[in-house]
Amino acid sequence: MKLKVLVISDTHGSVTSWRKIENLAKEVDEIFHLGDVLYHGPRNPLPEGYSPGELAEELKKYNIKYIRGNCDADVDLKVLGLPEMPRQIIEFFGKYRFMMLHGEIVENDGVDLVEFARFHKVDVMLHGHTHIPSIMEKRGVIIANPGSLSLPKSKSSQSYMVLDVADFLKITIFTIEGNEVFSKVL
Repeated sequence: MKLKVLVISDTHGSVTSWRKIENLAKEVDEIFHLGDVLYHGPRNPLPEGYSPGELAEELKKYNIKYIRGNCDADVDLKVLGLPEMPRQIIEFFGKYRFMMLHGEIVENDGVDLVEFARFHKVDVMLHGHTHIPSIMEKRGVIIANPGSLSLPKSKSSQSYMVLDVADFLKITIFTIEGNEVFSKVL
């Protein structure tokens, strides 16, 4: 079984950022959005191409699985045509068990992501929220963040993640221009 998965986070209403990777969305088997889809949030500036309604219409063209972020409100679900948006999910890709969440629980509740992942017996924890792309292995758990598609922080670039699943798992983070930033093969 070969599977290619696109993982994005923190679009914050930027239709311009989405359009830069939309062709990739047509080439993958699954798409996951790790939260903060439409609203830019009170701590963030307006991203380039801020048009939440237009972004919602574009995203509706795809079968995207969403995780609810701290900036996602009930009205966003209505605009996206979703009955609900879970705070976290567990998915299996090949032999790997993934947990996906937005990530504000780390900031708000002081949750240790590694311990949280180990409690849920997952191999890989994917989260957004920080707007900083990263892939690290801690105590046997892979913790990865695709960064933000629209509002990068800490001198990072706009970015997204691709999971290539076969007999192995390859996690790669790319800049919005398609340049590889980080990669990890399991």
